[in-house]
Amino acid sequence: MTPVQASSIPLFCSNKDVVVEAVTGSGKTIAYLLPIIEIILRADPIQRGHVGAIIVSPTRELASQINTVLNSLLDLQPPLVSEDENGTITRNNKVIKSQLLVGGTASVHADVQLFLSDMPQILICTPGRLLEFLKMPSVHTSGLEVFVLDEADRLLNLGFEKTLSGIIHALPKQRRTGLFSATITDAVGELVRVGLRNPVKILVKVGEGSSERKVPSTLSISYTVLSPHAKIPNMIHLLNTLKYKKSIVYFPTCQSVVYFYAIINAIRPLLKRTKAADLQVFSLHGKLPPGPRTKTLDNFINTNHRTVLLTTDVAARGLDIPEVDVVIQIDPPYEPNMFLHRAGRAGRAGRSGEGYVFLTSGREESYVDLMKVKKVQMAEVKSSAPVGLEEEFGRKLHKWLLEDRERHEAAVKSYVGYVRFYTKHTMSSIFRISEFNFVDVAKEFGLIRLPSMPELKGVDGIPSGGWLIDGFNMDNYKYKDAKREASRLEALQHVEDVEAERAEEKKKRDLRQKQAVSWSEQNDRKERREVRREKKKTKHDAIVATNKSGSVSDSESEEDMQVDWKSLVSERKRKRVEPAGGGFDDLI
Repeated sequence: MTPVQASSIPLFCSNKDVVVEAVTGSGKTIAYLLPIIEIILRADPIQRGHVGAIIVSPTRELASQINTVLNSLLDLQPPLVSEDENGTITRNNKVIKSQLLVGGTASVHADVQLFLSDMPQILICTPGRLLEFLKMPSVHTSGLEVFVLDEADRLLNLGFEKTLSGIIHALPKQRRTGLFSATITDAVGELVRVGLRNPVKILVKVGEGSSERKVPSTLSISYTVLSPHAKIPNMIHLLNTLKYKKSIVYFPTCQSVVYFYAIINAIRPLLKRTKAADLQVFSLHGKLPPGPRTKTLDNFINTNHRTVLLTTDVAARGLDIPEVDVVIQIDPPYEPNMFLHRAGRAGRAGRSGEGYVFLTSGREESYVDLMKVKKVQMAEVKSSAPVGLEEEFGRKLHKWLLEDRERHEAAVKSYVGYVRFYTKHTMSSIFRISEFNFVDVAKEFGLIRLPSMPELKGVDGIPSGGWLIDGFNMDNYKYKDAKREASRLEALQHVEDVEAERAEEKKKRDLRQKQAVSWSEQNDRKERREVRREKKKTKHDAIVATNKSGSVSDSESEEDMQVDWKSLVSERKRKRVEPAGGGFDDLI
């Protein structure tokens, strides 16, 4: 037995609740499967509709793996019906069966029908499907003997707190409970207080005293400081030069896995030291449907070729994939504890393994000191990629991108997803968005132009208009798919028509404004003419009135008449402004 098995099996079999923390690849699955089998064999036969043991895992892949390991053990039990040499037929009433309950496959009602007909004692489940299953009226848990949470901290990190709480409240209090994980966090302490009774904590260390480590001695971990656009070329270089049967490359987001999987397959000639027929590349991420996810994982495990798996943290916990020799992390994970789970896919069960992580030059280099605090030692390895590999990769990447506009759209989605991942990093003191090199990371993804996004506002060093390639005309950038290209051209023509209509409308609007200004000027001129006409009429009326009164003789000159008229007008104006009392003398 491994140390974790030797420590936990006796306690778990003797009615103890256990919390087990041991490094990845140390044999934790067997450490709880053997006690479950032993306890069910000792217990009374399970009645129809009842369950004897429940195992909960965070992912479908891990649940399926646990079920496979359990069935390999159950295959060793005596058959249901046997006949001895004397012809005596014996029926084995202690045959143990298991059932896998995961989402995305059969319906809950189909699972219940199989459960009632097959009468399995052990259920291996994911949290969401288990809670739905336990709510069915024909399912009973009063006879439950054992409840196990595998990768318990991961269950909480994925947001299953409410689901787990509902599951625990649906189970009887008199049971054995086990929590197993490579890292026990503070959040698990809450679960311990709710679901366990006086648990025994088992901590299996590697090494002793000050030299204790959190990783197996057979696993070496190295880091390389790079600029962002150099990460993929260096990954290609490692895959070219390292010796491995299987290799896993971790990306931070699902979009990055999809995007770089397409790139690696497109520029496979860059993998110069591998035979194309002998190298297989798979991709696995959380957005794949359950069927393709299971098929991809099975193909990766069972292949006899040299293989590379591009994946996310969906394949970081608990999966026992044989013959993994190399693990490459393009970026450090969202949480520091996940780093060990990723690296731990290599160097399992005494097999030697290598782990590599790429860090961006600058503040990210302090990630090494953080890992030292967590007792994870990493050695620096300088980049040994050949001269010209980055330039060659860049040329091939842009050539591939320019063949299809849809590829650039995928690059933009991957870039945006990566920026979002960086902004939400739990270690924000190290991974600061304020020091994020938007342009250099965009070159890693091969972008032609930076997308419009809030994170770019106020950032220094962004090229004018976000262009990373000078003189590029996006209107001439075509889709490879004929239908999509036709739709794009139609939309482009529609935009041009709309812009033409807007230009014509603006022209008409400007003309109307010009006409409106001319009309106002004409109106002003008309008003000025009316004023002059009124003045002339007033002058004429004054002259006529003076002549009629006889104050001006026929012999007076035209000049005298004009002076008298002016005096008359002045007199009238004076009378209008004088006070009604008759003058200022009245105020004294």
